[in-house]
Amino acid sequence: MAIDSVDPTQVTETVNAVKDQLIDAAQDARERFEIDRRMRENPWVVLGIAAGAGFLLGGGLWPVLKPVVKAAGRTALSPTNLLAIAAAFGAARASSGRSDSSDATPA
Repeated sequence: MAIDSVDPTQVTETVNAVKDQLIDAAQDARERFEIDRRMRENPWVVLGIAAGAGFLLGGGLWPVLKPVVKAAGRTALSPTNLLAIAAAFGAARASSGRSDSSDATPA
């Protein structure tokens, strides 16, 4: 689609419609969570929750968790551990197969 074929009035109407939907959603959330009442009763709690949510959404814990996640991934995917996991699954499969055949009497 070429830029010349875009109608500026349609773009404006679409932007206004999205803006109205966002305003309606914010008002609905405000009513649903009773933010006004909570702000009057416990302003510091609401501020703390907002700051915590902003910190988490901004990736605040990732620098702290990144080394732990990388180390856990390296450990879980090491060849030695993969062999041990495969051996454990094989042993579990063999033991479940043995319990089924142990009911049959030898010929």
